[in-house]
Amino acid sequence: MTFPSLIKKPAETLRYAVALFLALLLLSGGSALAQLAGKGAISGTVLDPTGAAVPGATITATSIANGVSTKAVSTSSGDFTVSLDPGAYSVTVSASGFEKLVQNNITVNALETVSLSPKLTVGGTDVSVTVDTIPPQLETTNATLGATMENEMYSALPIEMGAYGQADQRRATDFAFLMPGVQGNNTSGNPTTNTGIVNGSGSKGAVSDVYVDGVAFVRAGGNGDPRYVWTAISVDAVDQFQLQTSGYSAVYEGQGIQNYVIKQGGRSYHGSLYEFFRNTALDTWGFFGPAPNPVTGVVKKPIENSNEYGINLSGPLVPVGKWRDKLFAFGNYNGFRYASETPTAITFPTLAQQQGNFQGVVTGGIFDPNTQTQCTANNGGKPCRYRYGYVYGGTPTSGTGAAASAGDPVLGPGGAAGVDVIPASEFSAVALKMQSFLPSGIGTGNQNNFIAKNKTGLVNWSTTDRIDWVASKKDNVTFMAAIGRQASSNPVGQTTSGRNVGPIPYNYGQTYAPKTAVGIVELTHTFTPNVVNQLKYGYARYNGPTFDADQSPAYAATAMGISEASPGLPSGPASQAFPITTFAGTNAPTQWAGTTPSVTIAQNYTLVDNVQWVKGRHNLTFGAQIAWLLYNVNNATGGSTDLTLATAVTETEGLSNAYTGIANTGYSYASFLIGQIDKASFTQYLQQIYGARFRPISPYVQDNWKVSSKLTLDVGLRWDYFPSLREVHDAGSFFSPTTANPVTGANGALLFTGYGTNTCNCDTPVQKWYKNFGPRLGLAYQLDDKTVLRASYGIMFTHGGAVGGSATSLGTLGFSGGLSQSASGSLLSTAPLTAASGYVLPGYTLPTGVASGPGYGSSYTASPALTSSPQSMGYTDPYLGSRAPEFINWTFGMQHQWTTAITTTMTYVGSQGHFLPTDGGNPRGYYADQLDPKYLYLGSHLADTGATETADCTTYSLACPSNFNTGQQLNVALKPFPFQSVSDSFGYVGNANYNALQLQANMRPQHGLTFMINYTWAHSIDDGGTFRTGYAIPAGTIANEPNVSWAADRIERTTSTTNQKHHFVATAVYELPFGKQVFANHAWERAAFGGFKLSSVFQAYTGSPLAITGSSCQTNQAQSTCEPTLNPSWSGNPRINGKWGSGVTYGNYASTYFIQPSVCSTVTPPTGPFINPAAPSGQTSCLNTPYAPSYTFGNAPRTAAYNLYGQGLYQLDLALVRTVPLHLEHSSLDFRAEWYNVTNYTLFSMGSTAVGNSAFGTVAPNASAPRKSVQLTARLNF
Repeated sequence: MTFPSLIKKPAETLRYAVALFLALLLLSGGSALAQLAGKGAISGTVLDPTGAAVPGATITATSIANGVSTKAVSTSSGDFTVSLDPGAYSVTVSASGFEKLVQNNITVNALETVSLSPKLTVGGTDVSVTVDTIPPQLETTNATLGATMENEMYSALPIEMGAYGQADQRRATDFAFLMPGVQGNNTSGNPTTNTGIVNGSGSKGAVSDVYVDGVAFVRAGGNGDPRYVWTAISVDAVDQFQLQTSGYSAVYEGQGIQNYVIKQGGRSYHGSLYEFFRNTALDTWGFFGPAPNPVTGVVKKPIENSNEYGINLSGPLVPVGKWRDKLFAFGNYNGFRYASETPTAITFPTLAQQQGNFQGVVTGGIFDPNTQTQCTANNGGKPCRYRYGYVYGGTPTSGTGAAASAGDPVLGPGGAAGVDVIPASEFSAVALKMQSFLPSGIGTGNQNNFIAKNKTGLVNWSTTDRIDWVASKKDNVTFMAAIGRQASSNPVGQTTSGRNVGPIPYNYGQTYAPKTAVGIVELTHTFTPNVVNQLKYGYARYNGPTFDADQSPAYAATAMGISEASPGLPSGPASQAFPITTFAGTNAPTQWAGTTPSVTIAQNYTLVDNVQWVKGRHNLTFGAQIAWLLYNVNNATGGSTDLTLATAVTETEGLSNAYTGIANTGYSYASFLIGQIDKASFTQYLQQIYGARFRPISPYVQDNWKVSSKLTLDVGLRWDYFPSLREVHDAGSFFSPTTANPVTGANGALLFTGYGTNTCNCDTPVQKWYKNFGPRLGLAYQLDDKTVLRASYGIMFTHGGAVGGSATSLGTLGFSGGLSQSASGSLLSTAPLTAASGYVLPGYTLPTGVASGPGYGSSYTASPALTSSPQSMGYTDPYLGSRAPEFINWTFGMQHQWTTAITTTMTYVGSQGHFLPTDGGNPRGYYADQLDPKYLYLGSHLADTGATETADCTTYSLACPSNFNTGQQLNVALKPFPFQSVSDSFGYVGNANYNALQLQANMRPQHGLTFMINYTWAHSIDDGGTFRTGYAIPAGTIANEPNVSWAADRIERTTSTTNQKHHFVATAVYELPFGKQVFANHAWERAAFGGFKLSSVFQAYTGSPLAITGSSCQTNQAQSTCEPTLNPSWSGNPRINGKWGSGVTYGNYASTYFIQPSVCSTVTPPTGPFINPAAPSGQTSCLNTPYAPSYTFGNAPRTAAYNLYGQGLYQLDLALVRTVPLHLEHSSLDFRAEWYNVTNYTLFSMGSTAVGNSAFGTVAPNASAPRKSVQLTARLNF
């Protein structure tokens, strides 16, 4: 396979691109008014008293904040456009023979255009007419769908520290989930890492681009990641933000965009000091709070303390002289402190166990593996061991009797007191050293015998600074820099079950301290009043190191006495950290240690250049964006992972006259204490840092053509060249299905990137795709002075998949190696840490990278040396790896202005997405190495091995591979790549469809009130979830539907798991009339009752469909995801007991069911909506019976079986602010109280969505759901 041949020549494609560009220029249009990146605009037509155009008029827009003026000249058709930074402006229009017109009270938002068509009066230019009436809100020049949250609302709405269950400072990016078309119920990430779902853009979300002042900052490790913003730029540094979902300019990429505008300084000095405060006393108990702590038995609120504080300063950088009007600065510092404590029970070995006494720990006792040879010899050669405290009685046994009497065990000289007690002579010195750090205060119980405080702390800070420089009348320069750091406590507390939260070195040990830096330089040059060039250069870096608190010289593996045969323990955590030690079995201790330090660095350089040219009725923008994206991953800082010592009951359990254990015998800590390690492992990396690189290039053209005073047509085109990932050192490997394998004798082998032997002679096996052409078409037609019809169509591409927004590695098989020693077939350790072994672990083979060769990782051959499981390798599809997620969007709607302040928009929104990642990584059966369901007719023969398997191949004319190890079952031999373990790395074949009616109502500030209300009625469909199989499903293989067949993946195309039929959000800010219109007759009334402002956020949405699976399924080797089988004899409503959570308490929530119970066994016919794979106690499952036949797939739909949906939400948040004027000019003191979840609505999670799980149909606590709480704020403004 010659990979360079996959790369198509770009000449033909480029010729097509040029032709399209020229055609679009002739057509003259775009999907939003042509603007400079990140700017807003004022646009319109200058008219005379008769309505005729006035060419050559001078339009001057002057910033109210800093007095900077920007000029434009109307064209021959009277049209003009002025691109401006967001803010308040006054516009002056003058022309020879006409009176001068001054229009005040114009607010310009980023990414939006204010329509202004001034009508001049005949007269002298020395006469001035001033208009204070606010221009209409109607968007008459574009069809963009979205919204802006202006500073008046943005700064007043309640925004919570620790929102969505994430313990962090307030995040500006959380406001995005209040905007129309956005959902936060994505299946991947959370609001700190994912901007959510935009217009039904697939269940994973993460498709929107995040902009800061018009510069896209794409995180190559995951597009739509807002951490470049909220970790470095505080809420108080953001002036406003925009979210646009459809119909936007070709200047912008992505499925939906978010743009955050940084505050800037003006001619006057302003500032503020603020403090946000929240603690345990201000929180309610929450639904599950009043119950006694299961550890302490005490009823106590979860401890939480949050403080956020900071300062804003803005004004002239130089206070005197001419520079006062040229240099303006803004700066913000924000700090955050968080502390919590959640007492948690963990299990440590008791003092008796540390001393080798395991009496009463396990009913069957513990057995001495050192006696295995002797006992076996005394048992007729049948495997056995003597229980600790027992010895050989002198009478051999035959190995055919009871296992308990094997080898003639009799009580030893220690008597009953010595039973299940390990003699000190067998203790491992390594184990003794490792347990020597155990704390005092461990109880005598075998479980939950130590209470750890489990403290968590965060110390975060950020600073955002901006300088604007009016370099000349034609040149403006802006510098913006933001830096942030987060730092956790050392170690940080844990919420994941099974992680140790005790003292170091047993603590899980995770610590993190990410650092973020963001910077933008912008130069704007005006060649003429109608030709402007904008150059922006942006830089962003997110450095996310994690540390291991258990890594120190005192706790190092070498300090514990562990060494290794050649080549020896590698440097890094394997030798320098406390070993991760796991304990399996009943009543086992909690795992010791657990984390490996790592570093992830995401870095972005973005260059944008735009030229805006206003010519006649055309407003053109020509531009290009080039980005240099970097994503470096160091999986193990130091080059190796921690040494892991996995212990089990295996080595100290009794043997049943065979190499199988006796139930209820053996104890993992006993195995550890004598150095019998079940598995010892670590990974060493040949190359520490894997660096993915991307260089996307996107030229574009945007034109706005004002065809008439009523009609504006928009046409634009963006070409997104998104090359696939490339590892900077060519340290990548991948599975090639067409390369000959010298080990297996068949095609299918491992290849490496790079050049030379064993490589593909390429940097990447993925071809380059040159056809990401994204036209943007739009129309705005003004029916009258209050109504506009708007429509748009556009194709948007976003970073995702393998083109710089998700996948960051081709594969690294061959570039890592290390120790992996598991228990032998005799159930004895192959990596003992005993005196006999000298406490030396076995050696291992160093990784060799490209030299590993094409046969590396293959197995299951007839060769005795290659019978172990194959190693995992990924198929990197040359075509799909080149395709960016693609969205085709269309809208049609109407906007109407009811009053000078209130506007409504009603829009039908449609979207179709392709090349999307899926929740299940197996949508393509062949390249995911799945068994094709066409072989299910073989039935039980699929499990055949040996000679029977060989005979099956002949009997059924099967294409069985030669050289295959028939010790493996026939179903393995019939897989596409039986000698390998292959995954479909770039199987981006997900599709999504969205149709919605979106309603929006906006009121700009009037009479003290402003609001934004949006409602969406939608239905989204996709096939991006899980998959029963990636092949077509033939008839006869769907349970209880013998005549039904499905094309590949079509059975999984259902209502999306994230579908929300109804979604409603209302935000409002109201300056209360008290002290102004009410109680305002006297000074004392104004002082007592004035200065109050109330703001609110109300959200309500319906639940999403349940994706129900089965806890187990009927025998089917072709199955990937277990979907349940519907009960064909059942009908009715599957829901019981009212709404989700109705009537439950802390004591009964786990036993209260809201879905009809399903019961089935071989003696009990099925009842309820599903065939339950779990039979009642004492009965046999009805799987593999006529109710759920063998070798079939469950027939339940992937989502919404029986129209089952989860719980919806309604939540009301309020904020009340009292502003007290101070004696200094423009100074005031704000006191603010915020109430979250005012109604104390409880949003549950599902106990389980797996039929057969005992929690199926119940509710459970939801850690990310808000409980009713209060946040207090004080702010000094000056």
